[in-house]
Amino acid sequence: MKTKVLFTTSISHFINDGNTWVLPTVYGFMVKYLGFSNLLVGLLGTIFFALSALASPFVSYIADKTGKPLQAMSLGIILWGLGLIILGLGIKGDNLPIIILSVIISGIASAFYHPLGASALALTYQGSGGIALGINGAMGSAGRSLYPYITLFLFDALKENMSLDMIIIGIISIIFSFPSLTIKLTFTDDKKDSNKASARTPIYVVSILTIISLFRSIFTQGVSQFLTIILLQLLGFSYNSYLGLVITGILAAAIIGQPLLGYLSDIAGRRLLQGVSTGGAVISFLLFIYTHNLFWLPLFGFFTYSNFPLTLSLTSDLVPRNSTGLANALVWGIGVTGGGAIGPLIVGFLSNVYGLVEALLIVSIFGLLSALMTPLIPRPPKRSKVPLFG
Repeated sequence: MKTKVLFTTSISHFINDGNTWVLPTVYGFMVKYLGFSNLLVGLLGTIFFALSALASPFVSYIADKTGKPLQAMSLGIILWGLGLIILGLGIKGDNLPIIILSVIISGIASAFYHPLGASALALTYQGSGGIALGINGAMGSAGRSLYPYITLFLFDALKENMSLDMIIIGIISIIFSFPSLTIKLTFTDDKKDSNKASARTPIYVVSILTIISLFRSIFTQGVSQFLTIILLQLLGFSYNSYLGLVITGILAAAIIGQPLLGYLSDIAGRRLLQGVSTGGAVISFLLFIYTHNLFWLPLFGFFTYSNFPLTLSLTSDLVPRNSTGLANALVWGIGVTGGGAIGPLIVGFLSNVYGLVEALLIVSIFGLLSALMTPLIPRPPKRSKVPLFG
């Protein structure tokens, strides 16, 4: 049973996190080949993250009511596949309403994996699955890193047929959703303990973490959703598999960064590493903007995508154990995902008014504020082990 759960959650993590980088990769195609403006791309990014944030509580509600996290997780992957297939059809007809529909479906789909996959692993391993969490997290990091290259490799192989590219990736997603449907795994919820813990949840701590995560995500997602466009417009890259390889290199830095920052946080403390990772992301990105030296972008990727396990582990350290689900839902759903909805819109709007570089500089202010607010986080009273990968 444990092996089956680890396999299905890891494959789903690979696909889910990989698919989240298909859209930013395709945004470059939309600008270059379909004539989309940066503002329109920003709106698409906002729609994606806004729907993900809105869907999160409903996903948790459905999972709680059915008690079947793996089946619900599989539904999310199926929705991902449908969203990408519809995106392919929208691109083929250069049909903006269909493209928007695909982004809506994809945004909803993205809300499924992380809470449900984590629940399935926690239910299966009962707190003794450190290696399993590392394997599962590594698959998510690998998917996030590899999918930009896979997307643009297929684009080249299919002779620049992005429509068929999206349909193929969508079908693959649906195929790999099926194994999760066959595993019977159910929740066992002690409502008495859960309610008691929820009453003790320190709301002020969760609020601070949510605001810091919100500002951080406004910056990081404002940059990330435009990363392909940044490389096309600022550095003059061609839209081909080499561009995908460069993006893969930028994102792959976090595969090393997540276990390294997790290890260092056990020595120096989560709060310090939270501030260092955010500050490092801001500084490295500003150095890239001012030098146009590609060297700084993998460092940006290192600090940006190594932070996710730190944020959730820090939250878990500061609230009662049985309240971590609620606290993480607020920090992730409102903070991380909410910031993801705001950041691309800010960059898209301001780039149409002032230019892309100026928009990126302005959104960097939010990242700086997030780093400067880190001392407001109370020192954790206990230390849980940071998952090596997120």
